[in-house]
Amino acid sequence: MAYFVPEKLRDTALKIKNSANLVAQLLPATLPAPSKIDSAYWLPQNWSSRQRYWFHHTSQGTATIPVPYRWFLALERPELSIHYTSLTDSEYLRRLGFIPSPSSKDFDASSPAYGYREEAKGTGSTWTASTPDNPTGLPVGFAILKGGIDPATGAFYEDQIGLTCAACHTGHLEYKNVSIRFDGGPAMVNLGEVERVIGLSIGYTLILPWRFERFANRLESIEGRSIDRKKLRSDLELALQKIKAQKAASDGLLAGQGVADLDEGFGRLDALNRIGNQVFYTNFLDPVTGVLSDPLLKGNFARNDAPVSFPPIWDTPYFLWAQYDASVLNELVRNSGEALGVSAKINMRAPAPGRPLFESSIHLSDIARFEELLRGTDPFSSAEASGRKFNGLVAPRWKDAQDRFPGDPTWAIDEKLVEKGRDLYRSHCFECHRGPVNDSEFDAKWPEDSFWKPENPDRSAKGEKNWVEIGGRHYFNVVQLPVNVIGTDRQQSNVLTTRRVHLPEKIGLSPVDDLNKAWGCGLPTDRAADPLFVLALMDVVGKTIDQWNVANNSSENTKQQMWGPRKNCQNPRAYIGARVSRNGKDEEVLALEPQYRARPLDGVWATAPYLHNGSVPTLKDMLLPQGRRPSSFCVGSRKFDPVNVGLVAKVRANDACAAGLTDFNVSLLGNSNRGHSFEGKETDITKLPPGVIGPELTEAERRALLEYLKTL
Repeated sequence: MAYFVPEKLRDTALKIKNSANLVAQLLPATLPAPSKIDSAYWLPQNWSSRQRYWFHHTSQGTATIPVPYRWFLALERPELSIHYTSLTDSEYLRRLGFIPSPSSKDFDASSPAYGYREEAKGTGSTWTASTPDNPTGLPVGFAILKGGIDPATGAFYEDQIGLTCAACHTGHLEYKNVSIRFDGGPAMVNLGEVERVIGLSIGYTLILPWRFERFANRLESIEGRSIDRKKLRSDLELALQKIKAQKAASDGLLAGQGVADLDEGFGRLDALNRIGNQVFYTNFLDPVTGVLSDPLLKGNFARNDAPVSFPPIWDTPYFLWAQYDASVLNELVRNSGEALGVSAKINMRAPAPGRPLFESSIHLSDIARFEELLRGTDPFSSAEASGRKFNGLVAPRWKDAQDRFPGDPTWAIDEKLVEKGRDLYRSHCFECHRGPVNDSEFDAKWPEDSFWKPENPDRSAKGEKNWVEIGGRHYFNVVQLPVNVIGTDRQQSNVLTTRRVHLPEKIGLSPVDDLNKAWGCGLPTDRAADPLFVLALMDVVGKTIDQWNVANNSSENTKQQMWGPRKNCQNPRAYIGARVSRNGKDEEVLALEPQYRARPLDGVWATAPYLHNGSVPTLKDMLLPQGRRPSSFCVGSRKFDPVNVGLVAKVRANDACAAGLTDFNVSLLGNSNRGHSFEGKETDITKLPPGVIGPELTEAERRALLEYLKTL
């Protein structure tokens, strides 16, 4: 009973207003019941077991969990139990969506209980992946930030836990009690609930005397020494007070704006707004008092109103523009910005002796190695298109998963349908997603349309290249479409084109001038009082990288290797110059046209739910007219439907989800499943209405196209 009682009480209390609802805030949310797993397998993706493990547990310099590492190990789950129930129990964290991982003390490249079996051949690299420090066997995506001096305060901080790229970009599917795992895929974690769990766990430890004693005893066992319990309680109270104060402040700011955060739930995160809040609000708080030095900085806090699915990251190092909205050009800026967003320590308040502005805890050299491991070597090292392929992290293949279920007809591929589906792909998908990455038969049938050709005839006719070369590296020119053309949910596109932030004068940032001077970005003058969030973030990240290079005395060669050949500049399609007349004078100003970018569909079978906001549960549903897509479905389970390719759907739209799962309602803000629709009879793409990309497919055509998409 202790396992579920407080969770179920919370669900009931949330339905009641006033005092009962306040009680609900002190209780944990219901989590999905643990699924039964008999065996696990990591799919082959061109990484060795050691490379995988290094990616899973190497710190990028973040302190996402707001308590010391040793506390995290000693805290209990926020449940009412007479026995000690560890917060770090792998089964409990699995209910939050995390993938169990072995301890580094006994890590073996062949650890079948965790899915590691044969030692795969790894991608080529200029360095050897060492075994990172994960002695307590925390899940995939957890890494230890070693203690050091906080650049914001000058005080010493203990070892802490931070999340890595792998926490959000490692996928797993479950079918017949088998866990199929793969790197670079969308995770099904609930990070918002992780934040609540930490706060509640500390609160329960302070409220219930026997829990505090168990906590102290556990710490003494971990450290092998006695602990001053009075000081420990004081430290716990201070930590909880800080968490509660930040929560109260953010709730108050949102209430003052008349808004509330949207529910991200499992498998989604409003990453961009969260990064903005961390960098331009939290980092400006006084680390002791929690007060802002400038009241205008309160306006920098924004609600989470644009949650998106965690995107797959295989191939991404070769995309000319990354992110769903094609907003980031440079890979080091992309990855370092993410690290700042998940609580890397940084001084953004004022310079101090030994602590200059933008000094941070980020591990830039390891962040650069993450990208190198994902990237591998340039595919264009092969002179012939037929010899080109991605050779860093590659997409998971349906066939490799199929091999784990021999004789199961739901995984079988119908080659005749695949052949028909290939033709349909060329007719309906090629324009945006381009040629398939690994289909020699497609390339033989339409050689000029090969993904690996630097130019395709249809793009050449528009004055576009398929691949572009920058500084000796080749990048795939992802197709971009204005948001009003593709017709999918607009919320994510608004974040970087409408959000602005106030910058204190003392930190000396002028984003337009700084980016133009450092990189020659050609940004026109922006006359608004506060800069666009995206430009301010690019400026902060650039200066953080520069400061890391100064602190580490990096050579010019090292700087060039880490930065890569691409600039830290804006997307000229989204941030454009427009001519206006002011006081009788003609001048150029910054105009905005938000874009969404398409990506190649290799591995698409493993990336449900679909669309950037995760609003369509299966690939089959993606091929339906938008009005026939499910209006609600359940998110949080990793049970896989190999027939419809995606999440197991509700039988009826009004069916309740199993306890703990997120009920995804497409009528809510940020959840629209409209756009990217096959409907009507019009075949001339120049005459299609917004949100429609082609004529309605027959049931037979949908089956054939779905079969082909499985093979990519």
